Amino acid sequence: MSAATLLREILRPIWVAARHVFFKPYTYKYPYEEIPNLPSENYRFDPKQGFAYPGFKGRHLLILEKCTGCSLCDIACQNIAEAITMVYAFDVIIEAEEKDYNEFASGRGVLSELLDRVVEGFTRPLVEPGPGTGGSHPLLGFFADLKRVVKADGKASIRLNSDPIWEHNSATLYSNYLDEQFSQLEKSGWSFSILEDKFPDAIVYGASKNGCSVKIIIQKRDLKYPQNKKSYFPQVDYGRCVFCGFCVDACPFYALEMTPDVELSSISRQGLVYNPYMLAGPKISTNPPSTNPIDAFYGWLRAKLGR
Repeated sequence: MSAATLLREILRPIWVAARHVFFKPYTYKYPYEEIPNLPSENYRFDPKQGFAYPGFKGRHLLILEKCTGCSLCDIACQNIAEAITMVYAFDVIIEAEEKDYNEFASGRGVLSELLDRVVEGFTRPLVEPGPGTGGSHPLLGFFADLKRVVKADGKASIRLNSDPIWEHNSATLYSNYLDEQFSQLEKSGWSFSILEDKFPDAIVYGASKNGCSVKIIIQKRDLKYPQNKKSYFPQVDYGRCVFCGFCVDACPFYALEMTPDVELSSISRQGLVYNPYMLAGPKISTNPPSTNPIDAFYGWLRAKLGR
């Protein structure tokens, strides 16, 4: 082989590779660059005609006004992913004597100790919940607004949550959020008893210490949907969901669809569980964080250059 031929064989692949530097890339660096031309249609199914409308199978869309709480979506998901559980909307109310509340408002008394523990139980991250529980969802809108206390007949009622707390039943709510807190309060002198148990709808605990008597009321909230008098709705665990669409196929009331929203990443296990209000809300995109500054800059540069 001549020297010229050898040189040509060496330089030719270098030239071919160099040319491709200036070609428009065919790939996209997700999540640093948006992926164009994704389908925007929701996957829907007409159970009466047995016809499925083509569409993307991403995050579910729950139409609260159509859901009857029949649990067919939950049943369809069993033995497949077990990602859907049916949950109720609950409220948590602290009811105390007005004199005890007044002491608390002025910075005295033992009621603050109880309130701090109870609120901590609902705001701390949950340990991995067991399958079938509704307790892994994030609590949206949870607060203790003491300026909105209702006083009547010598009692002060404090509702701790604005948005519902979604749970499978009253016992599961207690187990997930209050059991550990009650144990800690018992060590500091509080005593507890069950005053009323209307499983699965409600439970009332009595608590007392140093003459301060308090009721902790867990009760179901009526969301006023006439087609769903139990206020019983599905929530989806996207850590389990395989996006098969069988739940949509099983719904006879057209209450479930699947949207093109696939950006559902979370840094916590409980962040992957979407309660009914989250499913009924607008698109929630939680794309992966941009942890590589070089790729992030490269993606930005390509977008600016139109390449």
